[in-house]
Amino acid sequence: MPSDAPVDLYSLAFTCSVEPLLLLDESGRILALNPAAERLCSTPGAAVRGGPVEEALRPDPPLGALLEQVLRDRVPRALPPDFSLHLANERVVLAEGSLSPLVDPAGACAAVLLALRDVTEQRRAEQAARDQGARLHAAAEALDVGFVIYDAEERLCFFNTAYKSLYPECAAAIQIGNTFEDVVREGCRNGIHLHSGLSEDEWVAARLADQRRPGEVYVRRFGDRWLTLKSSRLADGSFVGLRIDTTELKQAELALERERQFIRLVLDTIPLIVTVKDRDGTMKLVSKGYAEWYDTTPERAVGKTIADMPPSRAELSAISEMDREVIARMQRVSRVLPITHPNGNVRWMSIIKVPLVEQDGTTHILAIGTDITAQREHEEHMASTIAELERQKQAIAEQLAVIQRQQALIRALSTPILQVAEGVLAVPFIGALDDARATDVTSKLLDEVVRTGARFAIIDVTGIESVDAATADHLVRIVRAIRLLGASGVLTGIGPAVAQSMCGLGVDLSGVTTHGNLRAGIEVCLRALPERR
Repeated sequence: MPSDAPVDLYSLAFTCSVEPLLLLDESGRILALNPAAERLCSTPGAAVRGGPVEEALRPDPPLGALLEQVLRDRVPRALPPDFSLHLANERVVLAEGSLSPLVDPAGACAAVLLALRDVTEQRRAEQAARDQGARLHAAAEALDVGFVIYDAEERLCFFNTAYKSLYPECAAAIQIGNTFEDVVREGCRNGIHLHSGLSEDEWVAARLADQRRPGEVYVRRFGDRWLTLKSSRLADGSFVGLRIDTTELKQAELALERERQFIRLVLDTIPLIVTVKDRDGTMKLVSKGYAEWYDTTPERAVGKTIADMPPSRAELSAISEMDREVIARMQRVSRVLPITHPNGNVRWMSIIKVPLVEQDGTTHILAIGTDITAQREHEEHMASTIAELERQKQAIAEQLAVIQRQQALIRALSTPILQVAEGVLAVPFIGALDDARATDVTSKLLDEVVRTGARFAIIDVTGIESVDAATADHLVRIVRAIRLLGASGVLTGIGPAVAQSMCGLGVDLSGVTTHGNLRAGIEVCLRALPERR
């Protein structure tokens, strides 16, 4: 049954409080403590009651100065924020609380209430959260990519230094609390959009559209740099974004594309047929000339094999054999083959194939074909022309031999050596006496003088119309040569014109017997023969 005794509510509240409570006197001794305080100290109340609070709780900082202040001012004071208790078993408790003076109706301070609250776990959790936040912040700052968080209203919540450095045009607006649109428009005011050809509103609309499609990856140009953008939406509607400076990669990609286009330009310009095939014969690269040969395009030819093109079966066999030889020998192979155009025309091609080995060891076949039809036709024409010239040369040689024989006969007939009597030879000259004829006549005349034992050799120049220095010299030499063989040389038939020419040339005919005509010369020689015997 309920007791009729009055209840001391103050004492009941002190006892039942879940927070540790201690009553201290003016000197800091413990007058009373509730069960929660006993549990905190892990000590029965009777053991600590009457003892100094400094010994029971070993507070840090000590409570003395704060206790004096509370007693003096009669005003409650909160414990310092770093207040801790060092209890038995080396247990340290972080605590919050206050010292409150209990003033009686007479104004005297009856006691001081020390209210404590164990916040050890709370402080540890808070410190762990702070440590984790610091680690996350340090990790974000350590990233070499931009990291940013916008809330569900697209207001900037967090960004690292790398993010701000990627957008120098937007730096003034990259502040916590600003919206994404604020940041974008600040960039436009500094010309970040000018390269695009878009207006400011068009640029802003495009960037907002990118921002509001999280999960997609974009590569965008900002001024003179290229950034890769990746965003994700969190459960609370906020956005987490990464921004990676891929300028060097993009420039390398553009340079590679320019190089590819330049190679394509070279392939399409050079007057050669070029293909690159893999080991299975699939086209990896073809020149424009190759594609045009088969009435197709380079794009349509790539991925096909030579069997997909319309050459003859014999050509396919020869080309495939070259491919197999290149792969087997890993050396250059060359052939000259007739290749049939789809329209039926046959062209002669000089084909060179070499192995093309990539750094990873992948082997391809590089083929270079040159249309040598015109060259081959020219060579055939030249061969035919040379053969014709050889035939003409042979015919000319045969004609020349006939002419030479005729000339020899003419020389023999034009300069006959006649034996007019025993011991007398006569040589009538007709026409010009050049070096070759003089040498030929001299040789034959001397041989005949020796053979016949002639005493006289009559040289008749009646048939020579004019005499130059060379002709006169030849005549004198012939006479002297005859004299050396012991015979006498006689000149006959010197007419007025010849005589005048020889005198004008100063020809020395001393010792040379001359007569007006051949008959006179023969008569003189015949009369002289008996005298010589």
